[in-house]
Amino acid sequence: MWLELTSESDEKLYMNVDQFVVIYPVNKYKLTKVLTPAGPIIIKEPLAFIQSKLEHLAAQKSV
Repeated sequence: MWLELTSESDEKLYMNVDQFVVIYPVNKYKLTKVLTPAGPIIIKEPLAFIQSKLEHLAAQKSV
């Protein structure tokens, strides 16, 4: 599953969720850091947004 996210510099990113290693909030929950095998990426979407998308994906796979 690919998520459309926004980089810290307002660029659209398409990230494969299977490549996420760790996601965590930064800057007092204003930004989210996603660690991937290629390295860290700072995105503007909040952690809760990514978590909800991942939970939705997991629910679809279990059906």
